[in-house]
Amino acid sequence: MHCEDVLKQLKAFSSGQLPAGVRQAVQVHLTECGACRAALGRIDPVAASLARVQTPPVPLGFAARVMAVAQRRRQAEPIPTWNLLRWWRLTSASMHLAAAAVLAVGLTAGLMMGWTVVPSARQMASATQSDPLSTYQLDVLSEAPNGSLAGSYLTLVAATNEGGR
Repeated sequence: MHCEDVLKQLKAFSSGQLPAGVRQAVQVHLTECGACRAALGRIDPVAASLARVQTPPVPLGFAARVMAVAQRRRQAEPIPTWNLLRWWRLTSASMHLAAAAVLAVGLTAGLMMGWTVVPSARQMASATQSDPLSTYQLDVLSEAPNGSLAGSYLTLVAATNEGGR
């Protein structure tokens, strides 16, 4: 390779964008030509120092040996699975208290919401005669247009209410 060709490709060489064959040719030229090494040093000092160092050759069969070791390790070590009971035993007492508190709060909130949504016995007795909007506290949906999701839901509630199911 000539110096003019190398100088045109130094920027791509320093950023690692050259194909392997061209990169190797530029690297060989840089080991022989001090002027081109100096030009590379002005562009990128790190690339200039790397150009002076020859990369060691990869030993034959290296990839096959690495893959064989990885395969043996994969077969020897089972894939760990998450075990709730083991996790619970390894956690601290404060974590147990926090989990119990979150569970208690969640159950309390669920019960409170259930009591406000489920109609009472009196409301259920009058449900056959009254409007499902008032029975199930769906007054918000009373203005729903026909064909909308809310309107369809109201139709289903009314049909269920009238059919006794």
